[in-house]
Amino acid sequence: MSSHLGLLEVECDAPPYPIVRACRKLGMSSPEDVRWCRKSRQARRHRGWIHFLASPIWGRLLGRHDSETPSCTCGYTLPDIECYAFTFQTGEEVEYEIGQCARCRTIYWDKI
Repeated sequence: MSSHLGLLEVECDAPPYPIVRACRKLGMSSPEDVRWCRKSRQARRHRGWIHFLASPIWGRLLGRHDSETPSCTCGYTLPDIECYAFTFQTGEEVEYEIGQCARCRTIYWDKI
């Protein structure tokens, strides 16, 4: 029966695992077990026709007064994003912008 399933495609939006694991030492809550969302992909994401109707333009036309403040997918204010430098054992150094939502614990990130 398993031969009928085909290939399973997995899309992961987290940085490399050593970075995820190191975020625990930065004070992030359960970085290995929470949702990771790349900031640059979040801005480009299309959410279908429901997002089109929920856009700020339609909101204003329909008399809704939503704030322009960006928010997490849970509806809470986006976390403060801080810059961190990580150094691998090879000596290579990489910089990331990282912040965690206080409500749902989603971690927003991007490589600098």
